[in-house]
Amino acid sequence: MKVRSIGRGTISLLFIAVLLASGARARAQSADTTPPTEPGTPSASITAYNTVQISWGASTDDVGVVGYYVYRDGGSVGNTPNTSFTDVAPPGAYSYTVAAYDAAGNISRQSDPSGIVSVVQDTTPPTPPTGLMASVTTSSIALSWNASTDNVGVVGYYIAKNGNRLTLSTTGPYTGTSYTDSGLQPATLYRYTVTAYDAAGNISGSASITTSTLPQYFNAPDTTPPSVPAFLVATPVSTTEVDLRWQASTDNEGVAGYYVYRNGGQVASTASSTVNYNDSGLSNDTTYSYTVAAYDAAGNVSGQSAVVNATTFLPDATPPSAPTDINGTAVSVSSILLHWNASYDNVGVTAYDVYRNGTSIASVTSTSYLDTGLASGTTYSYIVTAYDAAGNVSPQAFGTASTPATNPVIPAVSSTTTPRATPTPTVGTFTTTLFYGMRSTLVTSLQNILIKGGYLGPNYATGFYGSLTQQAVEKFQCAQAIVCSGGPTTSGWGTVGPKTRKALNTL
Repeated sequence: MKVRSIGRGTISLLFIAVLLASGARARAQSADTTPPTEPGTPSASITAYNTVQISWGASTDDVGVVGYYVYRDGGSVGNTPNTSFTDVAPPGAYSYTVAAYDAAGNISRQSDPSGIVSVVQDTTPPTPPTGLMASVTTSSIALSWNASTDNVGVVGYYIAKNGNRLTLSTTGPYTGTSYTDSGLQPATLYRYTVTAYDAAGNISGSASITTSTLPQYFNAPDTTPPSVPAFLVATPVSTTEVDLRWQASTDNEGVAGYYVYRNGGQVASTASSTVNYNDSGLSNDTTYSYTVAAYDAAGNVSGQSAVVNATTFLPDATPPSAPTDINGTAVSVSSILLHWNASYDNVGVTAYDVYRNGTSIASVTSTSYLDTGLASGTTYSYIVTAYDAAGNVSPQAFGTASTPATNPVIPAVSSTTTPRATPTPTVGTFTTTLFYGMRSTLVTSLQNILIKGGYLGPNYATGFYGSLTQQAVEKFQCAQAIVCSGGPTTSGWGTVGPKTRKALNTL
């Protein structure tokens, strides 16, 4: 075999050829001066309290888009080969733009700005965990609790034992709602607190429990469930609530509580001493099925009780009855005292609407209303309707009343006035409070004064303080500028108290 020798000059020529080829390739690459097209307008949205998700339409390039620069209010916050980016931003209001770049370093024009997004500082802590329970053995304590809630989102939970925070996870937040602390000493007391926290570092209030591990001789675990709850009763009480009650279960160690199931799904748990539950927020005219099961501290759960059904009430569509016997009495040239008889309702009357000449002027809970600011010597028409909590409105009741041209004059009453039934006490003897339901000679004296003043009919000096006497007292109190609104138990309207007695004793 012959080996052809290559001279030194030939080697030099080959080296020069390689260098020329490499330079040609470099010149070909550096010849790309065309930037990518402008990216589509980005959209930005808040995905957590301080996290903004940005996405945009892809750019194109004559050679190829390598990636995108992302700008927040004109300042670069990162780059990505994708058409989306996640920005963790401090509190503030921002808009975002994007520019594409290629392998040659050409950068496109920045996109149009996104809409403004507001990153708000989260200062609201999660709700405290609830329902903290413990199941114990001789060397472990198993904790469980109900999940907390947060305005943004719960990130995880902290657990402290005897004041010292435990390491629950080495890979990230602990998100479970149960935890078993093992390797403990038998017959030893431990205190645990559980708190929730969110991404902003806000920490909830704590749930606490103090419990003891079992003595060493309790090596055998409790595997006996409680007895099945008996005599479950479900009673609908409204259009949205069913109340449950049942007979307590028994257990070899002790019942820890009860699980309540609606239509097969658990809706609540109760403490050991609680044998009732009010299930609210339901739909009207709907039938629900309920069962209850008992559980103990070891986590043993009884069988579910017998199923009971209950149907929530139909919506209240029955209006109250119309008020009756509307009457109005002028107490001055500019005010009229209205009275009417109460309406009745299948559930309950909430209040009354009062209209004057077709215009609503008041909503009251009592069966009277003082209408003021009227014109003298004028007749007014009134309408009163009753309504209930469901918004049902009664038929209208009508009445009229007139103001006088001049204020009524209250005539003086002599101390020698002879009552119709019994002697009148001497002037100045109204020293005790008179009120609805009383019967006495003082009431007769009061009625005679009210009759003389035109506040009470001439045949009502009966000695009994009834509704007509109460209405007459109200008129007297208004005319004397003592009180014109409220009621007997709030303002004293309709009751002969100290100020009213003083006015009567001066007549």
